[in-house]
Amino acid sequence: MLYQITEELAIGNAAEVEKIQKIVQQGYRTFIDLCPAQEGNRLNADLVEAQGLKYFSVPVYRNDINQNSLKMFMQTIESVPKPIYTRCVSATRASLMTLLTLATKEQWTEEQFFERLASIGFAYPPDSPPDRFARAYLRSLSR
Repeated sequence: MLYQITEELAIGNAAEVEKIQKIVQQGYRTFIDLCPAQEGNRLNADLVEAQGLKYFSVPVYRNDINQNSLKMFMQTIESVPKPIYTRCVSATRASLMTLLTLATKEQWTEEQFFERLASIGFAYPPDSPPDRFARAYLRSLSR
């Protein structure tokens, strides 16, 4: 799956070589994997790089989404070749990190964030880790 967020940013859950090859064919240059090694779903960097992408691992734990993870993701986004494809198993963390990065840059309100999330076909269960983190983070931006 590939959801294009902007011209430079896309998200999804690609894990198979064929899907990674399609990402390359669409012009993406960097692949950011948000799955921690302990989860057992992180991709092999050599496999991804063999397809012609630069590979970066930015571990974001499903039940421990935090400011440090977001900061590391934002720093990675700023320093790698674009366009960028960001993935995790369900694309939930990928949507969260990518849209919070845009929300920070573009000064979105909480409402704008969740409208954009819905526009790409996502919704977080109420009071789930991504929902709680997004709301708390966006409220901290508006202070």
